[in-house]
Amino acid sequence: MKISDTKSEKKRTLILTKAKQVFIRKGFSAVTMKDVIEECGISRGGLYLYFSSVDEIFMQVILANNKEKLKKAKDEIRENKSFEQLIDDYFNKHKSRLLDMENSLQKAMNEYRFSHRETEDKEFYYGQLLNTKEIILEMLKYGVEKNEISDRNLEDLAMNIMFFIEGIRTIAITLILNEEMIDSQINFAKNIIFNHK
Repeated sequence: MKISDTKSEKKRTLILTKAKQVFIRKGFSAVTMKDVIEECGISRGGLYLYFSSVDEIFMQVILANNKEKLKKAKDEIRENKSFEQLIDDYFNKHKSRLLDMENSLQKAMNEYRFSHRETEDKEFYYGQLLNTKEIILEMLKYGVEKNEISDRNLEDLAMNIMFFIEGIRTIAITLILNEEMIDSQINFAKNIIFNHK
């Protein structure tokens, strides 16, 4: 990679990092290119050199965010912790996010989903769901490797846990969930995983 390419990639990453903060604060619908320009402290031309619209920036923020989540999940698996600890850590992170939805991209994601109804938009959203499924599936395969769970119907189990996570995230945006409610649902999901024999 040339120096100019490295510099360009760093600038692009900076824009996405700053834009993520704007989307967390304002959701999706209220964000303008001007908001991103001001957050990044760059010129209008500087932003348009990398991105042509708020939609494009948002999609790239989500893709980068999901790529980072998948990388972290794989890194945690490489740490060779117990399967139970891996699952506990995963759900504890979700719990923390659910209790702090004000600092989450979930509101922006829901606004994007409901304002973008074309086929390619639905495919993008479904791709993000599949990223969650991939993370779960990686952890389940680790559980099989550690002889903690059966390898029977892992894809279905990962899909069911993915739907659970997506459902509770959506509910957390529209309702206030307390810690007891979240713990109850997470324990239910964990029981399904650990009893998958």
